[in-house]
Amino acid sequence: DAAPSPDQSLHLPSLVIKNFRGINELTIPRLGRVTLLAGKNGVGKTTVLDAVRVWADRSLTTVFDAVLRERGDAFSEVDGDRQKVFTDRLALFADRTNPTGSTISIGPIDDPNFTIQIKQIPRRLPDPYAPNPPPMPHSHFIELERRFGQYDPKPPAISDLLRTGSEPDALNCNILGPDGPDDEMIERLWNKVALRTHEDRAVEALNLATADEVERTAMIGPSSGDEEPYRRRMMVKVSGAEDPRPLRALGEGAMRCFATALALAASTDGFLLIDEAENGIHHSVQAKFWKMILQTAHRNNVQVLATTHSSDCAYRFGQVASELEDIEGILYRIQRNGERLRAVPYPEDQLVIAAEHGIEVR
Repeated sequence: DAAPSPDQSLHLPSLVIKNFRGINELTIPRLGRVTLLAGKNGVGKTTVLDAVRVWADRSLTTVFDAVLRERGDAFSEVDGDRQKVFTDRLALFADRTNPTGSTISIGPIDDPNFTIQIKQIPRRLPDPYAPNPPPMPHSHFIELERRFGQYDPKPPAISDLLRTGSEPDALNCNILGPDGPDDEMIERLWNKVALRTHEDRAVEALNLATADEVERTAMIGPSSGDEEPYRRRMMVKVSGAEDPRPLRALGEGAMRCFATALALAASTDGFLLIDEAENGIHHSVQAKFWKMILQTAHRNNVQVLATTHSSDCAYRFGQVASELEDIEGILYRIQRNGERLRAVPYPEDQLVIAAEHGIEVR
């Protein structure tokens, strides 16, 4: 039987990435409501999340600079008393040594109207003594072309793109990195859901990873007159305890579950990207964790892409996805053969069989 077509109601029903960072070309023919990418460390799973992040931004901001800074492709320079941080935009390209004329392409299959393109063009620096200065080999700028129904053979510069208002808005997109969420992230996400129904669901998610039942949560700041300043902290009221305690005292797993629930609420009608989803989540609660993600993503119209290098995490995901027949969860194994990168699908029934027989999905 022919495989069903991708769900066109999703923001991104399929994905093609070309010439982006470590990916020469990768095609993922179908994305689900929640898509889990399994594979070895360094194979390119996180780069896929970065590509989706750039695509969701619609090039309206310099999100690619934020990606480069987070991946270590930035350098600082001291100018007097000020320190400036620059990003190495050549690192956006798969072949960063010779990117001139190259084009990064990120978007769905066979739909150029929603494809983001980033072109590399040599810059000519002004020289008052030379009317036609030669291109500078180590000084480049990025020219963006976004195609939404129209094609312009002379794409506008970044400044022009930022001034025009006819293009679609950027999509809501949040990311949870492999490290545990810090207090600043928790506060930022909490501010978007406080006093809403999402707050109760976040508490439910928090209780997936706690031995004691959490009844309430609150973001509490320093009291007036405190001599030692500190940031506002998330505090929890545990059943049977009189005094509140810091959320962080409940452990990494509780922080991760709570942050994921908050991020799902904050990502309504957009994307949530989760890198190394298994981090901090005990294997005994991973099935409940994935059920929470799948159901909340469906309820909030969030498209989730996550990565893992844990076979147990992939197995629990497939187990839950097969039970929730009305919510599509898809697993791919990302594997590299030389320069070629492939997304190998693992249907839910095959995943369960593979795990039962100890077959490695990484």
